[in-house]
Amino acid sequence: MTSNLSVLLKKYSIPALFFVLGIMMLIIGIRSNQGTMFMMAAGLMFIAGVLSIGYSSGKFKAGMVYVLGIGAGIAAAITLYFSYVSVEETATYNENYVKCKSISKQNLEDIRFIQKAYAEANGKYADNWEDMIDFANNGTIPFVDAQGVVPSRKITPEENKYLYTNNPPIDNNMTDDEAYRLSKWTAGANYAEFKDFKRDTIQISLLKSKFQSKAYIESRLKAGFHKFSPDSLPYIPYTGARKKWKLETKDSVQVGEAKLPAIKVSGMIPFANIKGKNDDQEEMYFGSLSTNDTSGSWENE
Repeated sequence: MTSNLSVLLKKYSIPALFFVLGIMMLIIGIRSNQGTMFMMAAGLMFIAGVLSIGYSSGKFKAGMVYVLGIGAGIAAAITLYFSYVSVEETATYNENYVKCKSISKQNLEDIRFIQKAYAEANGKYADNWEDMIDFANNGTIPFVDAQGVVPSRKITPEENKYLYTNNPPIDNNMTDDEAYRLSKWTAGANYAEFKDFKRDTIQISLLKSKFQSKAYIESRLKAGFHKFSPDSLPYIPYTGARKKWKLETKDSVQVGEAKLPAIKVSGMIPFANIKGKNDDQEEMYFGSLSTNDTSGSWENE
């Protein structure tokens, strides 16, 4: 009995392994919606198992059946290998898509920030990359230098008379603007409360205040981005600095009763959310040339 069992194990163990492996691969492929190559490998593995069992049981004669069985097994192994390579390539592609879209979003947000600051200073957006980069490196933005706190009280009748000519009612606590104006009243009875109060608007470096701040640098490091460089902003990531974002501006568009500057920055990143879709490209942009809207495409997803 033991001898017969040993013979059966030796005779059918390998064929049974091929057979069971083929069935398992077919089940996994169907349940997880695997690609054609994986399903071919599963089918070949199953056929190899069936032929091997038939040969081992003596129901199939040797010769072509033996050759076909071995051939199917080898073909299944090769197909399975290429299926694995394809899966690895797809995984790498998807990883690159996520990275590319992430850095593209960051770059477009940075371009938008710089262009908005440029428009605040010049009344229009920079219509070329050179001017935008120069402003990013050397431009300034207004900053309110705030010192001191607003006293938690109402203004006095004397302060009300100094601040206003129409003698409005004193109903609420002092505002920030009132405290600032009282800080200029050196002859006021309560000047000591305001002598250290300061609300001055000064110009500071855009580059240092935004892109060299500790919070911004740490956010880039956390996201795995390279060090910020204004010179790299015009280029679409993962294109080897061969393709630039398309920069379009208008000095003014009609928005209601106002005329405002408009901008649109757009481009195709070299990956799609699904490999093989849309020629492996995806459009990203912010802004509009028909309105002054500067929202980004990623913000509507």
